[in-house]
Amino acid sequence: MKKPTVVMFGVGAMGSIIARMLLERDAEIVGAVARSTVGKTLGEVSSLEGDAARVVVEADAAEVLARTKPDLVVMTIASYMEDVKEPVLTCLRHGANVISLAEENLYSWHTSPEDTAEIDRVARENGVTYTCSGHQDGYWVQLVATLMGTAHRIDEVRGKASWNVDDFGPELARDQQVGDTAEEFAAWLGTAERPPTFGRNSLHAVAAASGLTVEHSTTETEPVFATEDMRCAALDTTVPAGRVIGFTDIDVVTTKEGPRLVLEMTGKVYSPGEADSNAWVLKGSPTSTSRTRCCRPTSPPARRS
Repeated sequence: MKKPTVVMFGVGAMGSIIARMLLERDAEIVGAVARSTVGKTLGEVSSLEGDAARVVVEADAAEVLARTKPDLVVMTIASYMEDVKEPVLTCLRHGANVISLAEENLYSWHTSPEDTAEIDRVARENGVTYTCSGHQDGYWVQLVATLMGTAHRIDEVRGKASWNVDDFGPELARDQQVGDTAEEFAAWLGTAERPPTFGRNSLHAVAAASGLTVEHSTTETEPVFATEDMRCAALDTTVPAGRVIGFTDIDVVTTKEGPRLVLEMTGKVYSPGEADSNAWVLKGSPTSTSRTRCCRPTSPPARRS
């Protein structure tokens, strides 16, 4: 049986982990595309071994795709539609299936409908697919939709998820406004131009998986304050009590059929003993709950301010 051939589009931390997983499952990595490590080998940038270690990272995606003709492209370069649209279209037009960690594209029919329709059309024209998956797919969509399938009546589905700012470095800690005063946070929030939250995309996907029709979507953001002095490893600083250690986005989706979908997602500096978690409560008949403590998301929920 022929090994599936793969091009890695992005060879950072997430791309490197996935590359090793692919090799364990007998895939053949035939190419790599990135911006910052061009000219280096996957052995150098991702610590791969064997034939994959000799694959050289290149900048021209179209040339790599035309030469290698892969079955699959694994894309780990960005989170939002505007950043991945053109790279995805390039891959699809070269006849390659694409799987991505771009969180918005898990279900982007509401947040980027025209771009999503274009990607869908190009994929169909070329007989290939574009799929997005990761942490949110399992914990915020599939698990929730399965739980909903056990209910006779659903009034509300409410989730709470958390992730640790310190897992993702200084840039994301600054994006989460760690260290701000209450006044500084309020000023930022009042002027920030932010893309849709990943919680909103996830709830839209839950609605689609459950046969519900989205009527309205809203997002509110609330700061989380340190109750005592807290160490932020990502910024190598101590955040004084009363300062911001992150924030919570609260997404609410109302549906034509009645059920209300809510997801509160918190990214903050953790206290000792805290861990990433997901908790869902389905209110209806019967009322049920699901709770998990889990690893960090597949890629950081990057923000733009």
